[in-house]
Amino acid sequence: MHGVCGVAPKARYTGIVGNCPTCVAMPLEDYAATSGVHVGLCKHCRGMFVRREDIRTLTGGASLTHATDAAPLALGDDDSHACPGCEAPAMEPLSLKESAGELWQCRPCGGLWLPEGAFFALRRSVRTAPAAPVGPRVSAPRSSVVDRNPGRGLAHSRSRFDAGVENLVGVPLVMAISALVCATPLGRLFAAMVGMPFHELGHAAASWLSSRIAVPLPFFTFWLDAQSVLMGLLVAGALGWLGYRAHQEGNRFATGVAATLFVAQLVLTLVLPADTTRMWQILSGALAELLLGAFLLVAFHFPLPDRLRWDFWRWVAIVPAALCFTHALRLWHVAANDLSQMPWGAALGADSDGDMNRLVGQFGWSAQELAAFYLHVGYACTAAIAVAYGYAWWRYRQTNGSFPAFGQWRRRVRDAQEPSR
Repeated sequence: MHGVCGVAPKARYTGIVGNCPTCVAMPLEDYAATSGVHVGLCKHCRGMFVRREDIRTLTGGASLTHATDAAPLALGDDDSHACPGCEAPAMEPLSLKESAGELWQCRPCGGLWLPEGAFFALRRSVRTAPAAPVGPRVSAPRSSVVDRNPGRGLAHSRSRFDAGVENLVGVPLVMAISALVCATPLGRLFAAMVGMPFHELGHAAASWLSSRIAVPLPFFTFWLDAQSVLMGLLVAGALGWLGYRAHQEGNRFATGVAATLFVAQLVLTLVLPADTTRMWQILSGALAELLLGAFLLVAFHFPLPDRLRWDFWRWVAIVPAALCFTHALRLWHVAANDLSQMPWGAALGADSDGDMNRLVGQFGWSAQELAAFYLHVGYACTAAIAVAYGYAWWRYRQTNGSFPAFGQWRRRVRDAQEPSR
């Protein structure tokens, strides 16, 4: 039995912690593919695992990104093969542009799994692809090209969060458009209608986190005052699933979100008195217009568990999120300076049923305290959006180098100066 380059197998491959993703229970053997590069080879199916840092060495420094495309998956297809390198069930299929064949790459660690014969097909494919600069960083390729072949079912093509100028332009552009929309009375009315689902979902989310049954409806939310053990278990189970999937994929952002919501559930269910949790249920309507809107704008820059397909849906979500957040922030900025602009009353029922009326009449808040509270929350959310955007900019620079527009401008200036030298 000979290896990829004719070298006999050694002991179990030390660059991995898992087994062959195809054979599942079969450990991989250590093979020296070339000088200084060892790969893991399955002696049963002849598949090969290559670590992220060794990919370019084996492909001769060619561009793996330009030689492969993300293979479309029908929504619901199982793509949870465990990576031999980190054991995360987050390997995505890649198709070769110039050759037939499919390989798999792990999103968290970037390791590459090549079935039997795929290595040589990859070598043929990268020879025809444009060469990329060799550097210490090798990013897992996630093409934004969508396969439009109707015979392959409903295609889904993953896109990267750290590459592409659109990831830096998206949030500022949508926020600027939202500010223009909210500058007119008709635009504010439209933004208020867009924000209504956020408002009612805020009431429902606070109820769910306090283990109460709630049903959000278009203009009001129905909830039960009594806490439900079953509801608490359902919410804890959903958060547990989110945290487990995020942890398995090495997704720190989503893991942190799940942990934060779980702690909030514990506090609202077991620590705070029932009257206090009911107050937070009422507060959370207007609060969600700020918090949920800001969360979606922040989460635009971070992946969520892969099965949620957030890489696509984030482009849909930021439009209502920006409108809702911008309108709410403007509303509380105006109300803090002019209390006559407070949103008293209710969309349905008597004015005394409105959130602000109930908070003042039943829980002792003043109008000035409410306006200041929501405004300060809005400022904190604005700071969080800015920090997330700054991180996205830094991450883009780390992955791709200088901002493309600036890099092109700098090249044009240098080219213009060369004839005069």
